[in-house]
Amino acid sequence: MSEIFAWGNTAVTLRIAIGDGPAVIVGLDVGGRAAEDIPKFIATPPAEVLVAGGRLPQGQRHVGLGTSEELRYVEHVVTDAGDVSTLEVVQRTAAGVELRSRFTVFGELPVIRVEQTVVNAGDAPITVEHLSTLTLNGFVRFRDEAWREKTRLRIPHNTLFAEFNWTEHSLPSLGIVDVGFTEESVHSSKSRISVSSVGTQSTTEYLPMGALEDLAGDRTWAWQIEANGSWQWEVGDHRAAVYLSAGGPNDQEHHWHRVLAPGESFTSVPLAIACTPGRLEDALRPLTEYRRRIRRPNADDVDLPIVFNDFMNSLMADPTEEKLLPVIAAAASAGSEYFCIDAGWYADEPSWWNTVGEWVESSVRFPNGFARMFDEIRAAGMKPGLWLEPDVVGVESPIAALLPDSAFFHRHGERIDSQGRHQLDFRSPAVIERLDAVVDRLVADYGVEYFKFDYNINGGIGTDLGADSAGDAMLEHHRAFLAWIRGLFDRHPDLVIENCSSGGARIDYASLAEFSILSTSDQVDHVRYATIAAGAPSGVTPEQAAVWVYPQPEFGVEELRFSIVNGLLARPQLSGGMWKLDDGQLGTVAEAMRVYRTYRERIPRMTPIWPFGLPGWYDRWVVQGLVDDRGVLLAVWRRGGHAESIRIPLDRWVGEATAEVLFPTDVATGLEWDSQSRALVVTLTESLSARLIRIG
Repeated sequence: MSEIFAWGNTAVTLRIAIGDGPAVIVGLDVGGRAAEDIPKFIATPPAEVLVAGGRLPQGQRHVGLGTSEELRYVEHVVTDAGDVSTLEVVQRTAAGVELRSRFTVFGELPVIRVEQTVVNAGDAPITVEHLSTLTLNGFVRFRDEAWREKTRLRIPHNTLFAEFNWTEHSLPSLGIVDVGFTEESVHSSKSRISVSSVGTQSTTEYLPMGALEDLAGDRTWAWQIEANGSWQWEVGDHRAAVYLSAGGPNDQEHHWHRVLAPGESFTSVPLAIACTPGRLEDALRPLTEYRRRIRRPNADDVDLPIVFNDFMNSLMADPTEEKLLPVIAAAASAGSEYFCIDAGWYADEPSWWNTVGEWVESSVRFPNGFARMFDEIRAAGMKPGLWLEPDVVGVESPIAALLPDSAFFHRHGERIDSQGRHQLDFRSPAVIERLDAVVDRLVADYGVEYFKFDYNINGGIGTDLGADSAGDAMLEHHRAFLAWIRGLFDRHPDLVIENCSSGGARIDYASLAEFSILSTSDQVDHVRYATIAAGAPSGVTPEQAAVWVYPQPEFGVEELRFSIVNGLLARPQLSGGMWKLDDGQLGTVAEAMRVYRTYRERIPRMTPIWPFGLPGWYDRWVVQGLVDDRGVLLAVWRRGGHAESIRIPLDRWVGEATAEVLFPTDVATGLEWDSQSRALVVTLTESLSARLIRIG
């Protein structure tokens, strides 16, 4: 006999069947709903485990694995601490493979954080080949005819220069169809949609996120995998229903396995899943609040200082003393509070890609000493910052010969060469010792208060040096990297470190739980960037999202303002040809930053809205806002097309209200607030234009 154990909070409820057999999840839904409105999930273990020798499923999917089906319930424990509640469910196989499933809720957020730990409770070594962080089955059932038309899968594509690009799909359009199996059958051999990342950059193809929308039931499940390396999720058919299995690296996709001696354990990467009424855009609001709960507390995400960086459409990795001096002056005039010197400061020669890694300043570029640049930055009223790429050493760098072989990724006895760089292995004490010395010297010698940590290669599946598997070594390397970051903050608690990876190739909340600010993209076109800026809050809190603002002197009146609006609902990261702007243009940038400072204290408590849904890459109009109990801040971009006006529904977020343009105020804007329908009509006569509007 089994009993149903319900746990969660008023916003979300997890239901688990416990008894003599396995403990299985039979429900995950919006809290407080009537029993008849709650979908009954097909009973599945909370995670899929496969130990070498266990039975494999039909096809390449990660559901119905043999070890998982051998689990039997042992106990469950609920622990409450303040407004945090944790449920741990323990199961074990007859052979001594133990699974400890931990579920955590925070306050009344409709979000559950999940971790899984496998323990070898037997008396012989085992090899774990797969451990998902969460497996659920029964989001929709094929016996309910509406599933074909009323279920949507949302996939977050993420490529360099086109980050946060979500697409929407019906399941049949992706090949998931009802082949006629019953709920007592298993599944077809093909119908799974697998989304994954392989390598040392976590988001070069997709964000580690996804969502299933049940339009008939007015609910959405949205998840994020908190991994800064390889990860995978899949959606498919199992027992005549739709399932999700998600987690970190595994043997099939990532060459991962872990040997556990008796008594040893392994813990999966965390995962968070939200279940809310509405669609994905509605689920992203509590996910934003959840991200704030798990993040390292820091002043940077409260104060939101304005940063200038000399790279993007500016000096482009070629800084010198002569070039920097006018840029520093212009940045200060524009209202910057930090000034970050980007790549190139260490190289005498222009072609320095293969030689990086020593991180000693160039006397050719700075004949009067590097310290002068930092003195100039401070004299201009800004805090100094510096670009660094700590993960790599160029193949022609002298450091490549000085560090031991154990400091680098290897495969088949050879160091990995990725685009002329060797990948450092943060499991190595020599790497930690060297990079601690690099950062500590730059802080001590120059008073650096801001680092931009970039990362521009992909080290592949991992290293086979000193590991059970290449994928496992990479997972431990990534965990060691984040431990190193935490050590830097322990020694330098006021330091700000930006997370960058060729722009947005490391957008994950393993990283963003530690870093206070993220480079959202290296997109060089401000018109295309509008879609990235509007989509960014889907993957990162707005106060962590650095968005380039790079005006150029050739921009016309409206185009200049368009480029500035890109950053005004996030962290404006100034760059571009700032020192070449005329007084009027520079004054426009400074005015925008003054306006930003009047409301930026609200942003860390606001959540994102998209009145027309998440932006499409080619949308002519792009609209995104932030909302709190004081109203809405709304960014509106027009990117061509014939329509000069757009009607924006805001009735879900505001009641009686007025609307005003915050920026720019020196050009005409048609603004009409319809108090009856609570909609805003915006008219922009120029085909390329943008506005920041306050409604409240």
